[in-house]
Amino acid sequence: MSQPQVVITELDGALGILPTSAGRLLAFAGVSSLGPIDTPATYARTTQLKADFGNGPLVEAAAYYIEKFGRPVLVVRTGESVLGTYPAGAAVVRVGAGTSVITVDNVGTAPDDDFEAYFVVVTGGTIGVTGITFRWSLDGGRTLSPVTALGVAAVFVIPTSGGVEIEFAAGTLLAGETATFRCTAPKWNTTEIGTALDALFATAAAWESAHVVGPVTGADFDTIDPKFTGGMTSGKYHGWIGGARMPLLGESEATYLAALDAIFSSKATVHGEICAGAAKIISSVSGRQYRRPVSFTVAAREGFYSEEINIADVNLGSLPGVSIRDANGNPDEHDESLNPGLDDARFTVLRTWEGIAGVYVNRPRIMSAAGSDFDIFPKRRVLNLAHAALRLYFIRRLNKPILVDAQSGFILESEALEIESGALAAMRSVLLAKPKASGIQFALSRTDNILSTKTLTGTARVIPLAYAEFVDLEVGFLNPALQVQTV
Repeated sequence: MSQPQVVITELDGALGILPTSAGRLLAFAGVSSLGPIDTPATYARTTQLKADFGNGPLVEAAAYYIEKFGRPVLVVRTGESVLGTYPAGAAVVRVGAGTSVITVDNVGTAPDDDFEAYFVVVTGGTIGVTGITFRWSLDGGRTLSPVTALGVAAVFVIPTSGGVEIEFAAGTLLAGETATFRCTAPKWNTTEIGTALDALFATAAAWESAHVVGPVTGADFDTIDPKFTGGMTSGKYHGWIGGARMPLLGESEATYLAALDAIFSSKATVHGEICAGAAKIISSVSGRQYRRPVSFTVAAREGFYSEEINIADVNLGSLPGVSIRDANGNPDEHDESLNPGLDDARFTVLRTWEGIAGVYVNRPRIMSAAGSDFDIFPKRRVLNLAHAALRLYFIRRLNKPILVDAQSGFILESEALEIESGALAAMRSVLLAKPKASGIQFALSRTDNILSTKTLTGTARVIPLAYAEFVDLEVGFLNPALQVQTV
């Protein structure tokens, strides 16, 4: 015999008592260089987080949230079957007339994060002869190391990179010449991210949304989203934020959009948002300004603000430590205000506003199907509150005696009204105490054959808040002398 239970069916397309969420954590799932795998743990300090999990995207994303928003995190390290990569010598961009060929050794080690490696010669000389000095960077030269001596060595291993090794063939290096290349971080495979999310859903720690740290592919999407759909059946109501891959070096806006559209145009979810593009974000671990997926800053802002807040609201302020322009103020990452298209393809992207400093979220898009009520992430978060409140209330109603009419066998009106009142109170406590919805409704069926089916049915509705995205105004001059004067 099946267990007593409450089943809530969520309606979509119809739009035309729980603790407050302040104590619920933002969860992070991704790769790092240290730490136990598939074991969720909470942290409130970046120093302890780094000590336990080392380096990598998981640490960087969680540390950004801790430092910029002052909130604790729940982290789970995934496996990382997909090793980080860096290019062979042919992919190194060399600017200078020195005769030494510069290559990258890609045997035996792998980078532990996404890096823009940069090497600049300060004092030139001959390889193998003392005298050559240089500076290095992992963020494209935005943060440079102190001047370093090469000595008589023909190789240099970049510190805190996971072992990235630059090799110099016989010949010369000239002052001012540079070598640059990009590295990609290690990543989980679909099985590994699925196992890590299972661990999150099984933990007793209270969390609301999860940041899936790492570039999400179509196959990844098909693994991740069902975890959140399945969680609803067991009373675990969560949302997720992920990111598509960042644009490649030299990839045009049109090519990038076409590539992502080919992957995600057939995908749809009512639980998650997929971010696109990239941004330069100041690391809360090293202070470097790394090139990061947009999801790093979007997930952090979602986690910080109350469920009903649309993080595209300019009044929240610009995204902290985030830039999508170069040192001269020219755009060098996707800006939806300049190159629209990714938002129409249902991705969450960044933008700028003319006359307002800083970088902002364009729209927190859920990658939902056309016509879905779940167009933006606040609606997912708010309805999750309603789900949880109703579930807890009706769990306490299970197996309690219910009076039925002795003639019809249906529930007595007084009983139905009492149950409706309790359900409304449960919803009201989480949605209306601080207005997170415009209104609520609940109606219990009066014609359930409870004596035979042992089942109550009802309908709950949440009237959401509205979010104006467009304002049309009329502006012109007025000459009072030409107006009709009343006596």
